[in-house]
Amino acid sequence: MSSPGKRGAGLPPGRRGKPAGAFALCLAIAAAFAGTLPLAAQSPSTPPTGMPAAVSAADFAASVGAVLSIDPLLGTVTISAAGERVAFKTGSPWHLLGERPARLAPSRMGPAGPVLDGGTAAYLSSWFEERRVERLSRFRVAAILIDPGHGGKDPGAVGEYGTGKDRKKVLEKDLALATALSVRDSLIARFPDRRILLSREGDTYPSLEERVEMANTVALGPNEAIIYVSIHANASFNRNASGFEVWYLNPDYRRTLVDPGTPGVDEEIAPIINVMMEEEYTTESVLLARSIVDRLDASIGSVSRNRGIRAEEWFVVRNARMPSVLVEMGFVTNEAEARLLADPAHLRSISNAVYNGIVDFIGYFESRKGTATP
Repeated sequence: MSSPGKRGAGLPPGRRGKPAGAFALCLAIAAAFAGTLPLAAQSPSTPPTGMPAAVSAADFAASVGAVLSIDPLLGTVTISAAGERVAFKTGSPWHLLGERPARLAPSRMGPAGPVLDGGTAAYLSSWFEERRVERLSRFRVAAILIDPGHGGKDPGAVGEYGTGKDRKKVLEKDLALATALSVRDSLIARFPDRRILLSREGDTYPSLEERVEMANTVALGPNEAIIYVSIHANASFNRNASGFEVWYLNPDYRRTLVDPGTPGVDEEIAPIINVMMEEEYTTESVLLARSIVDRLDASIGSVSRNRGIRAEEWFVVRNARMPSVLVEMGFVTNEAEARLLADPAHLRSISNAVYNGIVDFIGYFESRKGTATP
């Protein structure tokens, strides 16, 4: 589109990082087909032994890695950890564990703050541990790599707008970086416990191989996934071409996702896993592309044409071993659209749309995948 560099040639060396996420799921399914799936082993959570008759809420919160909040006016106490919350009022037996009420021995207000009954503290400690184990058992998007296209010596597509001495240039590399930084900041604010990565944070030029290698070598847990979003502006010899679109890898393109000799993978099972992973990544890439393009349509569809989602074999989407898409924000070779893209307010609208599209996809992905244990 804006540069031949989006295509590239050939596949990069195999992923050196530890396969995870969809690989773990596909391995389990393939192993089930082969009759080698082991029974899942679960260790029940048990309350800690030796709990004293009473413990301060502050000490308890520290013991479970939580944050303690107290409303002295209402006498309410909140203990929060990793998105889980327990709330109660001193003197009342009713405790809210997440969204579920429970009747436990009431706490009291001591000279240094709230004090929990020992039995209640043991119960709550067990509850927090069970939530932690539950979180670890769920598939989740643990990392997101945002890739602003081009940079440094490579300006990408170049457009112009205006007349005479007021004529201005618009560089794809600048638009992509500004959008990516905004998306990154929004994702960090929304998901402080996830890894939000950028392929570049300034006017530098990582090679296409370096960009996908950044994503392919991110260490992931067995139930964790990463997604890749590349951001670009478009160009065409047709000066009237305009609009936004999102690309995903052509489903007919065959690639190697499971390297030969991967530990724990039988040679006969490897091709099955590879096909399953290809299908899984294609489905998820289409869903991610659709989520972003729908948000773009809602945000800027009144001023920019929706060109939809499209399949192609751009270098970054065919070499990233994960759900991946390439966003084209608009055509800098269309003077009217170049003017729009140079408007910070319009660029913020695009950034917000890409961010919200990613959030929509994560919500769907994690609810659809469910837990990894039977």
